Amino acid sequence: MKPNQKHAATLVMALLLSPGLRAEEPSPEIAGLESAASKFIQSYNARDAAGIAALFTEDGEMSDLKGEELISGRADIEAHYADVFADEDAPSVAVEVASVRIVAPTLAIEDGTVHYTPPGDDEPARSADYTAALLKGDDGEWKIASTRNLGDATSAAGHLADLAAGLKGDWTAMKDGMRLDLAFGWDDTGNYLAGEMLSTAADAPPQTTTIRFGWDGAHGTICCWTFDDEGGFAKATWTPDSTGWAVSTEGTTAGGESMSANQHLNFVDDNTIVWKVTRRLINGEPQPASELRVVRQTPEPSVE
Repeated sequence: MKPNQKHAATLVMALLLSPGLRAEEPSPEIAGLESAASKFIQSYNARDAAGIAALFTEDGEMSDLKGEELISGRADIEAHYADVFADEDAPSVAVEVASVRIVAPTLAIEDGTVHYTPPGDDEPARSADYTAALLKGDDGEWKIASTRNLGDATSAAGHLADLAAGLKGDWTAMKDGMRLDLAFGWDDTGNYLAGEMLSTAADAPPQTTTIRFGWDGAHGTICCWTFDDEGGFAKATWTPDSTGWAVSTEGTTAGGESMSANQHLNFVDDNTIVWKVTRRLINGEPQPASELRVVRQTPEPSVE
């Protein structure tokens, strides 16, 4: 399951009306904004699309998570939420309101971050920054005039959560007299997925490789860095696909040779990964393709 735009728009609206709104300066109008927040949450939790639409001005508008679609008018907003609530995978919402500014007697501007979590454990939480404008009507009630997403604000850990869910733990593989033992888990900061690989064979000394995964926000991709104890290193980009992860790697051996490879990790089930390496080059010379079956290690029995 992947988050889609209608789910994102739902969450963007939740951000507008979160309880506990904070103004940069105290104002009696904040109580009215908090009342609007309470009404939104009640309507959302009740899956009441008409109730949510009634919280907008007649020509109110909202954008989706990517800012590619604009939904205008109460009728279209109600239809949008009816569609959202028909999906059993609609996410839950948490909001951090950074500020609420009363910029005119009938106009308030709100800024903050919305965090949304799909049901189950398959999909990590996502976040988005937002800004919203609310208008005070003649009846004294605040209504939503416009909302805009300002961009993805998902944490580094959130971007790595899918990969971590599949890789965390201890793994092993054997082929042609060589054994690999791998272990992965979060580092102390919680922002990187760290790992170690031990390679052993009867005719060679053991070799240890340290592994670190991080999020490259500038390019919107997961990166992996590896360093072996002989002095070789490599950098790879990891891209999810329908069966696992496509990996593109470039690096340098301890002897100064350039190396590159295309890899694919197929997560067959929770305990099995099929690791294929193709288009492997060392100093431009093609190397044989390979395939490795990696299985999760059985935990050692505890001793009471």
